[in-house]
Amino acid sequence: MTARGTAGIRPEAGGPPRSRRNSRRRHGLAALWLAASWILPPLLVFLHGGPVLLVLVLLGTAAAVRSGGVLLDRLVLAGLLLCGEVLLLGLLLSVWPWGLSVPLSCSLLLTAAGLWWWAAGRRPELPLRFRPSDLLVLGTGLFTARQLLRPLRGLTDVQQLAYDAQAPDAYVHYAVLDGIQRLHGYLFLHADAARTFVKTPTETAYPQGSHFLLAWIDLVLRDGRVETDALAGFTWLFHVQLLLLALLSALVVWGARWVGGPRLRGWRTGAVCGLLAGLVTASPFVVLIRYGFYSEVLGLVVVAAAVALLVRPAFPLPEQAAVVVAAGTAIAYTYNVYLGLFGFAAVGLMLVERARIRPALRWWLPVVLLGAGLAALPTLIAVTTSLNVADQANAGGSPASTQSLLLLVALGLLVPLTLLRPALRGVPAARSGLAVVLGGGLTLLAFAAWQLSTRHSLSYYFHKDATGTVVALLVLSGGAGWLLRPAPVPRGRWGRVPGALAAVAATAIAALLALNVDWGVQTPTTTNTASAFAGLPLSGWAHGDFREPGTSLDVGGARSGRAAQADYGGRTHSRGPDLDTTAPPGAQAAESRQLREATGPVMVLDRADGWANRRDSFLAATLRHRQGDMTGVDMEIYQVDMGPEVPSPAVYRSSLWHLAAAVRAEHEPVTVLVANAELADRIRRDLPVLLHGARVTVRRLDPLVTAR
Repeated sequence: MTARGTAGIRPEAGGPPRSRRNSRRRHGLAALWLAASWILPPLLVFLHGGPVLLVLVLLGTAAAVRSGGVLLDRLVLAGLLLCGEVLLLGLLLSVWPWGLSVPLSCSLLLTAAGLWWWAAGRRPELPLRFRPSDLLVLGTGLFTARQLLRPLRGLTDVQQLAYDAQAPDAYVHYAVLDGIQRLHGYLFLHADAARTFVKTPTETAYPQGSHFLLAWIDLVLRDGRVETDALAGFTWLFHVQLLLLALLSALVVWGARWVGGPRLRGWRTGAVCGLLAGLVTASPFVVLIRYGFYSEVLGLVVVAAAVALLVRPAFPLPEQAAVVVAAGTAIAYTYNVYLGLFGFAAVGLMLVERARIRPALRWWLPVVLLGAGLAALPTLIAVTTSLNVADQANAGGSPASTQSLLLLVALGLLVPLTLLRPALRGVPAARSGLAVVLGGGLTLLAFAAWQLSTRHSLSYYFHKDATGTVVALLVLSGGAGWLLRPAPVPRGRWGRVPGALAAVAATAIAALLALNVDWGVQTPTTTNTASAFAGLPLSGWAHGDFREPGTSLDVGGARSGRAAQADYGGRTHSRGPDLDTTAPPGAQAAESRQLREATGPVMVLDRADGWANRRDSFLAATLRHRQGDMTGVDMEIYQVDMGPEVPSPAVYRSSLWHLAAAVRAEHEPVTVLVANAELADRIRRDLPVLLHGARVTVRRLDPLVTAR
């Protein structure tokens, strides 16, 4: 009997046990993975396969983790983990001698992915499974991307300045990204050198995670080469922001589905996802692009993914700790205004999962605390060097609201009332979500009360914080699906057909209802079109309503694309009596011959409005990789209300005095480019008297209009 039992457990006579063979295969696969991790990145860079390398790193990270039953879920989880990894790895890349080396950084990321699955005792795998609602998630993102890119079709880089050069905030974001690529790391770790590229104190005060992440992605896509054409790089950043806004729309729908969990099936999935798809399509989030709030866009993308994953942490404990660290790092580095939302989500996770965490607390807590320390590093540097938190919190700025207070209050009441229903009392995700809603809501109320008591109005950062809260509430609204009656279990050969039809009908009805929700924000949506989406901010953007007012895309007699290149020929230029004031912002100076020839600071006077002259001078400095020249002088240029024509004597005297103050503030010889020839002659004659020895060259700005 013993012999038979012993023989029965042997797979084959004389062979090793199955567990030993599996272990050998896993070790062999690990060795193969390690070799590929250090061979493929340099090989793909050499073969100009940067996009393939980026996809390879994402898929490698996705194959290493085990959570996420369908491919889309796994990719979102891997994307968040990869964001955190790259941002933390950036601390090392900023100080080691190899800089932002694409082959080395990608090899390290792939090696980390291999170590993860090897230490977990498993093999890498990707779940090639899909859910029908994946189509709705991806469709929302693709539709949004199509609408956002539609008005740019066929436009040159110069013509696109009518869309991407309206707000100087966008110039700051490009300057930070440009500085990171040229200094090979975070600016707060190269503060002295960074002051050439950005206005002080941006090099230490502003979160740089979104810029570092996009700078690294750009280098990977370009096989490690830095873009030498500044205007092309600025346009690339603008296009990426449009795609990130589309990703935000898709992630809100996905996040609601993830929060709903396995209970969200059939027509309930269609109702919830359709509702969220309609809401984000009707939202005015596109104003974030209009005002150049680029870091906020990526911060909201991280908030949508992080809140969903932390509220329903369906992972093993090691991956749970990794998600907490990656989410905290990504939010702290990209847009630390939203750290409160992350904190409440993390606390909710620890309270709900305390029974699982307690046995592993000895290693789980130190890992999370170490990650929290690294995540807090940039904010700590900012606070201890140049950032006054109270002054910054009360600062003003461009209109930052993406929702009315009425919509914010409505969501803030409906979502917690849903999560408090007795039917959800035992659902862990409902309790975690309630911690986010109550914590975030009370924090926002306290912030509003403080602002009303100090500045007597709600300002810039309140509206930004409110936007993050709204995104979190939209994601948590996926819990409403738990209260809907589930569809009956399908029976028979055609049993799934009624359920599928019900899901499609629920999706359509919910989406149409949500499309009619008024977010309460005034945006340029004056398009006259028979489209079903007429009147929506997204439709207004698609039809060009967000273009700089008063500008024309018929620049230099050319409309777009090849026709423009044929008419005004790349780098050539033409002279006229005056500059075209209907050209896009900064278009006249962006590629002028004088701008390329200047060696010191440049001030551009091409508008009769000081704000526009400041904006165009800011853009000129940014495209010359010298935004630091604007430190201390941009508000003086703000008062210079002359350029395309000779102004009245009073305006001329005031403008000349402020121009002289700006020139005196610079420590190098200054070049002043003036649109009007007669005005340039007068400034050349009158300005030196006010300079007290400061050197200046005044030149007439050629009416240069280029196309690419």
